[in-house]
Amino acid sequence: MQNFEEYRKDFLEDTLATEESEANGTVASFVKICALKLFEGDVLPEYTPCYYQGSGYRNAALNVNGYAFDEHDGAFYLLVAAFSGSTESETLIGSEAKTTLDRCRAFASNAIEHDLASRIEISTAAYDLASYIADQAKYISKFVVILLTDMSLSERANISEGTSSKRKKSKRTGVLDAEPILDIEVEYRIWDMPRFYRIFGNGNGHEEIEINFNDYIEGGVPCLLANSGESNDECTSYLCTVPGNVIADLYDEYGSRMLEGNVRSFLGKRGVNKDIRNTVLNEPERFFVYNNGLAATAIETVVENGRLIFAKDLQIVNGGQTTATLSSVRRSNGADLSKVFVLMKLTQVKPELAATMVPVISKSANSQNQIKPADFFSTHEYHIRLEQISRRKFAPAKDGAQHETHWFYERARGQYIQATMNMTKSEERKFATQNPKDQVVTKTDLAKVLSAWDEFPHIVSKGAESNFSEFAKRTEAQWETKKDDFNDNYFMNAISLVIIYRTTDKLIPKQEWYEGGYKANIVAYSTALLHHLIHEWFPEKTIDLQKIWQKQKCPDVLITQMMIIAEKVYYSITADDRPVENVTQWCKQAACWEKIKNIDILPVNGLNAILQGYEEEKNTKREARELRKIENTIDSQKSVLELGEEYWKQLNIWIKQHNLATATEAKALSITIKMSMGYFPDDRQCKSLLSLREKAVGEGFPPKLK
Repeated sequence: MQNFEEYRKDFLEDTLATEESEANGTVASFVKICALKLFEGDVLPEYTPCYYQGSGYRNAALNVNGYAFDEHDGAFYLLVAAFSGSTESETLIGSEAKTTLDRCRAFASNAIEHDLASRIEISTAAYDLASYIADQAKYISKFVVILLTDMSLSERANISEGTSSKRKKSKRTGVLDAEPILDIEVEYRIWDMPRFYRIFGNGNGHEEIEINFNDYIEGGVPCLLANSGESNDECTSYLCTVPGNVIADLYDEYGSRMLEGNVRSFLGKRGVNKDIRNTVLNEPERFFVYNNGLAATAIETVVENGRLIFAKDLQIVNGGQTTATLSSVRRSNGADLSKVFVLMKLTQVKPELAATMVPVISKSANSQNQIKPADFFSTHEYHIRLEQISRRKFAPAKDGAQHETHWFYERARGQYIQATMNMTKSEERKFATQNPKDQVVTKTDLAKVLSAWDEFPHIVSKGAESNFSEFAKRTEAQWETKKDDFNDNYFMNAISLVIIYRTTDKLIPKQEWYEGGYKANIVAYSTALLHHLIHEWFPEKTIDLQKIWQKQKCPDVLITQMMIIAEKVYYSITADDRPVENVTQWCKQAACWEKIKNIDILPVNGLNAILQGYEEEKNTKREARELRKIENTIDSQKSVLELGEEYWKQLNIWIKQHNLATATEAKALSITIKMSMGYFPDDRQCKSLLSLREKAVGEGFPPKLK
């Protein structure tokens, strides 16, 4: 495990490597790395880079380096950096931190109160941000200004001076209240290098929510133990009666971080519930009677004398609309929540089981709601299969290297870091050699690349969460009918597209025509347009992605073509005749893609050399599909064997009691309970057994022996 100095050194080396490859500037590269970590840690929505340093009303100093808007809870995030670049860790004193934060806050206040957009050159990212803030002001619940720094904040720092006396102090460590902008709350947060190390270098990459309920209601929340609570139980459940004001306070404090990922995705589609709103406003005393309540999980709880005192990593897995509506109605309508009480079922899950159990609890809790299976796609077998392939499939050595490497598919947050947690230094070096950091691909990364290639750049431009939801719908449908198509060939082709995408992303800032801004949109649209143009130019051909996999690099002729396409895309999305003034918002519309598709571009000489015919591609896919079927057979037999003879014996007894098995299933089961005698079911019987097991588990049989 790295110590602090090693972690900080690697952090800065990543910054310099990013700056060298992308030519965005050191500060912008530092902000990018920080923002990506905070996004992966569920601290920040996907950010948009935006560098601006200037002056506003009465020559007020303004500074901003990026932003993100959480449409679920209305929080608008502004990022600003204090970067030293020093090889030795320096101390950031409180007054310097506050000055930097104040300048970033001033950007937002000038955008709303003093028409900052009119002072900034149009068709720049800063203009888009200023106009976006002004347009969205009535929907913004609060501004969150985050200071990112490679320094260590002074232990004596006090940057809360000047805080409005009318506003209560935030209950969270590391969160400081600031002067509001009109009626919009503002809070400051600081992520210095020790905090990054604590969460991402020495932790699990996730900053858990820790709630002391005494801060919200004297004595804590009334609760009742709802199961045996034995120490060997995987879960302990409580029934709680939570005052409406407490629910609203928690949501105001923590926002959509309280909502489990599937619930957050669902909430984004549905928004505030009108029926819940009407009950709060007209019949608050009957809210408990009318409302279904909340289902929540936590990895640690403290209950004393029938009161819930503390909860760690509280996640609402059902009831997101109730939570958001209570906060919204109180904020927008001044609703009195003193008569509102909400039933909450709270399940404490052991920390080591949380990653797998919480999504299952969420899915079960929402089984009666209109949340579609695609909303739970993050735990789908699709990702498990890609993860398995990525761990065993070596990519060819590149650039004269003497060793092959893996492309590490991270289907769950922090898998890459966690893989090295208990390694020795030599083991960690070997792991890093075989699994380079620049070859880590997260599930949202992959969804972005594949969605762009499938010609949905306007969806990609809506952000990682929205795109992932749409990608899930398409992939779920494909999986149901053609799951064998998701094989080694699919993985290699997907990585080849990642290589094209990342190469384009790195090269755009180095082009003479590029004046800054909208890089993410340009890359997504350029990738989509390449795919579209290949079909137009060469109707019977497609890019031979296997050639890219074998070389592990983007061919020079393709780079030339992509830079031509990217330039055309850049000038198109920023053209004066665009119907939407804000370029970022324009890129989110299907009409933008329709316009881009009509750009007139010719293929470069030699492009044909990296193409292959459709028939050749079909043959490759067919061979890969047949190989996958063989692997499925092996996987089925392996699963039956790993569950063990004793498991199948217990299932056999249970099945006879519940009369669930067909004659075919019963015959397969009779063979499996004799494995120790040399009997073993064939492929078809193994698949039948696994299907029977799935049916039995659905009826209450345990998925494995305890």
